[in-house]
Amino acid sequence: GVEMDSQSDGSTPRSFPQVYSATFVHHLDGVPASVSSDDLREATLRLREKTGGEFGNMIVTNVPSTGVLQNDCGSETITHDLSSAGTSPNYLWFSSQNIIFGASGITLYLDDDGTCAGLTDAVNSDPQLTLMPGEADEDSPGFDPRPVSGGAAYSDVDSVPSDDDFFESTSYKGAFDTTLWLEDLSWLSDNMKLASTEACGDITADTTWSTSVRMTCQVFVQSGVTLTIPAGSTISSEADDGSGLAPALVVVPGATISAAGTADSPITFTSTAGASELPARGLWGGLIIMGNAPTYGSPQTVEGITGQTYGGTDSTESSGTLQYVRVWYGGSVIGENNEINGITLAGVGSGTTVEYCEVAFNLDDGFEMFGGTVNLKYISALFVGDDAIDTDQGYQGKIQFAYVMIGTSGNHGVEMDSQSDGSTPRSFPQVYSATFVHHLDGVPASVSSDDLREATLRLREKTGGEFGNMIVTNVPSTGVLQNDCGSETITHDLSSAGTSPNYLWFSSQNIIFGASGITLYLDDDGTCAGLTDAVNSDPQLTLMPGEADEDSPGFDPRPVSGGAAYSDVDSVPSDDDFFESTSYKGAFDTTLWLEDLSWLSDNMKLASTEACGDITADTTWSTSVRMTCQVFVQSGVTLTIQPGVTILSEADDGSGLAPALVI
Repeated sequence: GVEMDSQSDGSTPRSFPQVYSATFVHHLDGVPASVSSDDLREATLRLREKTGGEFGNMIVTNVPSTGVLQNDCGSETITHDLSSAGTSPNYLWFSSQNIIFGASGITLYLDDDGTCAGLTDAVNSDPQLTLMPGEADEDSPGFDPRPVSGGAAYSDVDSVPSDDDFFESTSYKGAFDTTLWLEDLSWLSDNMKLASTEACGDITADTTWSTSVRMTCQVFVQSGVTLTIPAGSTISSEADDGSGLAPALVVVPGATISAAGTADSPITFTSTAGASELPARGLWGGLIIMGNAPTYGSPQTVEGITGQTYGGTDSTESSGTLQYVRVWYGGSVIGENNEINGITLAGVGSGTTVEYCEVAFNLDDGFEMFGGTVNLKYISALFVGDDAIDTDQGYQGKIQFAYVMIGTSGNHGVEMDSQSDGSTPRSFPQVYSATFVHHLDGVPASVSSDDLREATLRLREKTGGEFGNMIVTNVPSTGVLQNDCGSETITHDLSSAGTSPNYLWFSSQNIIFGASGITLYLDDDGTCAGLTDAVNSDPQLTLMPGEADEDSPGFDPRPVSGGAAYSDVDSVPSDDDFFESTSYKGAFDTTLWLEDLSWLSDNMKLASTEACGDITADTTWSTSVRMTCQVFVQSGVTLTIQPGVTILSEADDGSGLAPALVI
């Protein structure tokens, strides 16, 4: 944080920096790696070579090992007592009221060579900065370095030099009181890392959030009000509001949200947890949008939220826009059978835009639609604890281009219900162009599911729907599990299915593939006869391990050209301008729309770059790379591989040669 020297030979003038009101934030696992330092000794502050100075009202936090390292001291007085220090510049005063805090067992002061005795005391207490992870680093989601009111930073404050009009008296230690002067100045501000705005409670007037917000309790956008979230914003949430409720953003019926991110600047909802704690599930609540579109049994309530209901008669209502929105690490458990989904759309109408959205590492479901008519396009659900996509309560919307990774312990890729008692409206989801990736050894382990039946897809409770151009792969046991069917027609023949919503059509051209001997369809209670056929062939995704999970090195879910995904493609509904005709099955053709949007992209899990042959110009690999043949970096050329990148290699280039990187 500082290296303050004078001269080891005692030359004059002696250095005499006067430092007051400073905040130094280290990293609890920090290890120096500078290419330009004269040494790499581990310490947050370093004072050496006979420097004098004054150091007061300081916060030194996240110290990994040593707070202050000293060596090569001389005749200067080294003291905590300014009144007896003598005359400047011949003393080094370091206030005993400075806060030095960090890992358990840190050394406050280290006299490295026995020449620097004098400093022993400091306030070894948490300075309680508002938002500061222990592993604070450039890739942390957000910071607020202001101390909380009434904390250690507001006790035993040093006086500044009284005969000097440069210094301002303060009532706090560190660089900040309530004003965050970094805003609009700092790289942190420009890169939306300052969570300087706190959100809690009701929003009762049109509001635009700053680009970095910290939710400390449940936030309700009230009827008639629009909340605007700028592209590139990060919304960080605490785990608990102090009374057992998980913070969540709730858009009530009649309110709207405008969250229009872009491909280059997505909007991210995440946890305030430190990087070492991630990825993890259940660290905060989620995003809940409620509307006035039809559901059965209106009005209804949402799990985890009290005092709010949804549902009505306006099927075309707009609740706003979600574009390029990521919701990560949520789904906090409020109580038994009471969890929050990643993105909940409850009674939301078809006038609402939901596209290019992702839920990753939610403890409960990823996307859940309770009734309503909202349509979704380009959505991704990764490694959630329960069901990736869940529909219920008469949902009659459309979904196209959906990508799901279930992982080893997730439950179902979809769980689509209507009502066991036959209430209307009957659920009728229309799902085309979807890719569901299970894990060949997957076993459900959800803490929030109503059951843990093993199946990649689940259709039940008299739901209708249309399901075409789907890839369901890595199936461990059962492709589609059905139960509690009713009067709906269940068929592979759309032409004779009847009238919506009273049929369930599942294309026989859908690909269902996995372990040897899998069951394509399981009629669990004898009420669901009708589905028998599917394409039981490898969809030949470009890079997809059978044990695809969050710790796998990389993926490319695009199908290889000419494979099964490009044969016998279903037509999409011709009387509907929502669906796009495709020449392929699954969520992807040649464009990998997950790039820059997905957790997979941010964590360099997308091996979307293929390397083969000669590299003849300076090149940087910044995302994971798949080598398909031998790669030669030619003379005079530099290949740069950025930190965190994984290089995945095929076993053979097709001609008997093993891929290799050759410099």
